[in-house]
Formats: sequence, C-alpha cells, structure tokens
Amino acid sequence: MGSPLADQGWNTPLRNQLDEWQFQKWVTDNNVPFNTDAKVSDYDMRGFYRALQRGDPRAQSAVNPNDQQMHYPDYWKTPLHQSFSAESQWAKPGAPQWINDHQLASPSGKIVFDETGPTDRIAKLLAGVK
Repeated sequence: MGSPLADQGWNTPLRNQLDEWQFQKWVTDNNVPFNTDAKVSDYDMRGFYRALQRGDPRAQSAVNPNDQQMHYPDYWKTPLHQSFSAESQWAKPGAPQWINDHQLASPSGKIVFDETGPTDRIAKLLAGVK
C-alpha cells in the first residue's frame, strides 16, 4: 500500500535528462522556491516550466500583494497544496473556490484558506492564536 502523499501523477515528467538539467538551471537562475529533488510536491513546477517554454499564457508568475512572495498559477497546484482550488487542472467538482483576492471557500461558504492570515502553527502561536 503506497503512501497517501505519494505522487499521483500530479508532477509532469520532462522528456529527457537535458530537459531536466535545463529545468533545474531555470529554478536556480530564477530563485524559484522549489525543491527539484523532492519525490512529492504540492506544485507541478515542471508542468509550469514546460508550459512556460511553450508560451502557454497561463504560465505567468507574479508577486502576491498579500504576502509579497512569488506565486505561481493555481492551474499547476496539486491536491497537496494548502491553497488547492477549483482552478487546478486536478480539481474535481466541489473544490474550494477563490471568493476574493485572498480567501478560498468551500461550496458551503466556509473559508478554508486565507492568504492574509497566519498559515502555519508557529506563525499562529506567535500571533497568539491557538
């Protein structure tokens, strides 16, 4: 029985070692926040890279005004990503949807992720939230 976190085909394989080397060089040269050695990932960065190389208009990155960090499109987020949304290519009906510029809501309207709030336990503890 495999790990529930095992890659479910969410990460695009590149065609050959040269493509992989070029991808890794792109990650390094552009300071992309991605571990190229990870076996499991919450973002299909190789898929994003391949789309970028092909001129796919969805393959755009930008600084998110909510956290001042570089962000990449939801289209390549895997179901393991903390802000996985209906915009992902792997989303099924009922996936959370962005309801404004920083919150994801379930179909019932419950906020399941907020980019403006603390996202990890340490940040919540530092902010005094239990």
